[in-house]
Amino acid sequence: MKTTFLALATAGLLSFCDTAEERAEARYQSGLELLEDGDVDRALIEFRNVFRLDGTHREARRHYAEAVHARGNLREAYGQYRRLVEQYPDSLAGQRGLAELALEFDDWDAARRHGEAAAELDPDDPLVQAVNATVSYRDALSEDDEDETARREAVTKAQALVEDNPDLMVARRVVIDDLIRNEDWSAALSAIDAALARDPEDRQLYTIRLGVLNQLGEQREIRAQLEDMIERFPDDPNVPNILVRWYLSQGEAETAEAFLKERADDAAAQPADDGDADIDAITTYIRFLTDVRDLETALDELGRLLEADPPEAMRLRALRAGLRFDLGDRETAVTEMEDLIDGMERSGERRDVMTMLARMLDTMGNNVGARALVEQVLEEDGQEPDALKLRAGWLIDDDRIDEAIVTLRSALGEAPEDAEAMTLMARAQERAGNRDLMADMLSRAVEASGNAPEETLRYARHLISQDNLRSAESALITALRLTPGHVGLLEALGEVYVTQADWPRVTQVIETLRGQGDDRAERIANELNARQLAAQDREDELMSFLDTLAGEGDRGLGAAATIVRSRLAQGDEEGARDYARETLEANPDSIDARFLMASVEAVTGEVEAARTALRELTEEAPDDQRLWLALYNIHAAQDDEDAAREVLRDGIEAMPDNLRLNWVLAGLLERDGDIEGAIEIYERLYNADSDNLVIANNLASLLATGREETQDLDRAHQIARRLRGRDVPAFQDTYGWIAFRRGELDTARTALESAAEGLPDEPSVQYHLARTYDELDRDADALERYRRVVEITGDGTPPDFLPEVEDAIARLEAGAEDDGEDADENGEDTGN
Repeated sequence: MKTTFLALATAGLLSFCDTAEERAEARYQSGLELLEDGDVDRALIEFRNVFRLDGTHREARRHYAEAVHARGNLREAYGQYRRLVEQYPDSLAGQRGLAELALEFDDWDAARRHGEAAAELDPDDPLVQAVNATVSYRDALSEDDEDETARREAVTKAQALVEDNPDLMVARRVVIDDLIRNEDWSAALSAIDAALARDPEDRQLYTIRLGVLNQLGEQREIRAQLEDMIERFPDDPNVPNILVRWYLSQGEAETAEAFLKERADDAAAQPADDGDADIDAITTYIRFLTDVRDLETALDELGRLLEADPPEAMRLRALRAGLRFDLGDRETAVTEMEDLIDGMERSGERRDVMTMLARMLDTMGNNVGARALVEQVLEEDGQEPDALKLRAGWLIDDDRIDEAIVTLRSALGEAPEDAEAMTLMARAQERAGNRDLMADMLSRAVEASGNAPEETLRYARHLISQDNLRSAESALITALRLTPGHVGLLEALGEVYVTQADWPRVTQVIETLRGQGDDRAERIANELNARQLAAQDREDELMSFLDTLAGEGDRGLGAAATIVRSRLAQGDEEGARDYARETLEANPDSIDARFLMASVEAVTGEVEAARTALRELTEEAPDDQRLWLALYNIHAAQDDEDAAREVLRDGIEAMPDNLRLNWVLAGLLERDGDIEGAIEIYERLYNADSDNLVIANNLASLLATGREETQDLDRAHQIARRLRGRDVPAFQDTYGWIAFRRGELDTARTALESAAEGLPDEPSVQYHLARTYDELDRDADALERYRRVVEITGDGTPPDFLPEVEDAIARLEAGAEDDGEDADENGEDTGN
């Protein structure tokens, strides 16, 4: 009996060991059958059961990853493919899936890495070839001097892949992008239509198609497509926004309002428990009224809609609180939001309200409260896009850029057409020094928003900064077709035409601005007109135009100042004084007119009168930085340093956060060797405006040159990453010196050579390059640069590092002499 029991127990144990493997396999086979039957939900459950029994089951992991990929759950698919590749690096499905998804996430390094790995496993796989062709195409466009040959090869490869594999959308996108870049609009439209025939649910292709139709002027086709997109993508709030902007561009404001009102009324009339309720229709309508009408009208309409007790009424009450917040009743709005949250159960609707409250608190400066709310939201739902965007914005402000990029990839994984997330990603990539990726994201944000004004302006400004005026013009015109009369877009377009000296088009922009009936538009039109006349050397017309403007009271004082500057530039001091006096007599109570008179007095030698007038003005208008700076400059020009500093301190006491005044003081402290005092000021300035490149450069430079601690150098590097590759010598010097201190000598050399070429007479820049050559054992180059430091220092104030430079010169010269003697001895030995 005992022997039988032991035998049975042993057999049972062995049976258990066998069935663990068998049970995993059985679950796997069951999952395959369910997949074949189309029951994906139950199939995924079975595959998860496989992983509990066997976490390294290769085929179950592959099928699971491919299934969630096919469902559009890209973030989970990426994680599953990554687990598969970690366990089995030779998995073609894993490497290929990661490469394809990396393109979706704009992670070009990962796309390149996994694409190359997949090509080693199967170089003939069409998808792998398409991914690698896309990477090559993008690399060719990213070169400083665009590699036309490489671009053409990549496009040719993509065309061949499309021909052999019509469903290969990755390759089709390369072909479409190339046609658009070449402005072959008809061919691009045909290529897009062919792609949509294969994948009629590709939202991004419809957006691109709208842009092409805009270029072709096909207004009827645009309307038809937008109306089709409303039906095809009912959950995408961007589509109604684009249609509304199109209605407005056609002068159909009433049609736009009626369209949105009907959608809002339908949404409000749905049963409160209807899970498919289109709450976005109501919010879109209210935002339209806010923009086109006014906040009061929007608030009244929202109250009317709430009377119907619509679905997600709590979110709408939160929106009502938001309108009150915008109207200035902030405390009441916040209290109302807090009461709403307290009365709601944990849900997606409650998390939306919490995120809205977080934005309010952040606006009010309560960053701690805002962050706490966002963290609570993300604890409940780690993929909530609006909360992720808020967190990412704070991470960027804190220079935690890599974390911000990861966070934004998660947000875009959940909301791939979110223009705000793309704009934040562009900002993060700019901070990381990846300006090509920044440009990609700005461009995608324009597409996703349907050429909305704000996104278009950001992209256009970037293009203008890169002297890519043709592309900037195209982007601005496309946006203006949907939002005609937008003053910001017209201003940027006028800037492009002035830079191109395209005077007929400048005139068109000026006339369009004057037709807006808006003070800001009129001011911009006047500025463009003055710049046009000046650039064309039409001096008499310019002076007559400015004189006319100057007669318009306060509105014309800018023109009066321009006339005065012009007369001073011509040496006509008496004429300048007379004009300033006439302007003051016509506007005796105007701060601007009195400031103009004081400025002329300062320039023409009436210093005491100017100083007295400016001191009186600072007492009357202590928040006008011009007055403080002008008074400071008068004292500084007379070498009255104590009085100059007193003015600065008084100005900063009146305007503690003023950028310019603090900037000047920081420069004085740095000059005097008070590096810590200068750093303290730049830290405050940086906290107030961390996007300002000059502040970032100056703070990073002081941290790298004035402190020795590792954490300070690390922070300097984090701040200075955005300076990489920028064509500003001072920025290159900062970035290069930080790289030198981190031991990245090749990076340092490249940046510092550029800086030294741009600032040949700056001792510290030449010294930094000399030190780098020295560390690289390029003795001759180092000696030349050290000597250059001594030469340009001359009889001026010697820099602190001059003794070190002199020691280095003596050392290198001695080494050169020793090398010469060795060469002579070697020569004699050889001769014997």
